Amino acid sequence: MREYLATSELDLLQVYTEFRAAPASQGIDIEQFLRLPLKLIYQVVRLAGDREKRWSNINSISTARLSGIVVSVAKGFSGDKSASPSLDQFLPFPLDQESNEFIAETKEIHKQLVSRRKLPLHVIAALNKVIST
Repeated sequence: MREYLATSELDLLQVYTEFRAAPASQGIDIEQFLRLPLKLIYQVVRLAGDREKRWSNINSISTARLSGIVVSVAKGFSGDKSASPSLDQFLPFPLDQESNEFIAETKEIHKQLVSRRKLPLHVIAALNKVIST
């Protein structure tokens, strides 16, 4: 969106197409779109782009892990003792550091709840895989 605003001409059809692709804009027709402030349109398009990046990383995580395993095995056969590359290098977009911290904090809370026995057994069983990874 920023490149649209930086130019003298604004391609409204392209901006509207990107805007309509966002889940937040599903009920808005072209007349309503033309009356929206540019800042709101920019925010919707930006958040939709961030969401797409997140979904691309989520959908690529198993392939990235497999790639990491393949590289580790290849390094083992070649005798290379260097550390394996991080998972972030195999994903289409870099990982967001804030979301990684949130996931770590969530795991710690789950571990504390399990250790205090505040959760039912079936919930602990369901969380076991999440906590151990």
